[in-house]
Amino acid sequence: MTDTLIIISGWLAPTFVILSFLLKKIKYIRMVNLVGCLFFVLYGILKGFLLPVIVPNGILACVQVYFLVRGEKKTD
Repeated sequence: MTDTLIIISGWLAPTFVILSFLLKKIKYIRMVNLVGCLFFVLYGILKGFLLPVIVPNGILACVQVYFLVRGEKKTD
């Protein structure tokens, strides 16, 4: 089961990150990218606690959550 979860999370992570680049609305970009980052964190944990995968994606996930909670302020 764990091997299957590793494979699934390993494929879902980049799929969601790539998908986030195809969207136009910033809110959706952030939500989809957040999911991808979380899958990368899960993948890094399951593959033996790979800090170079976990740390940057954990930080990016926090950034996405911050901006999603804060909301986008219009500067125009």
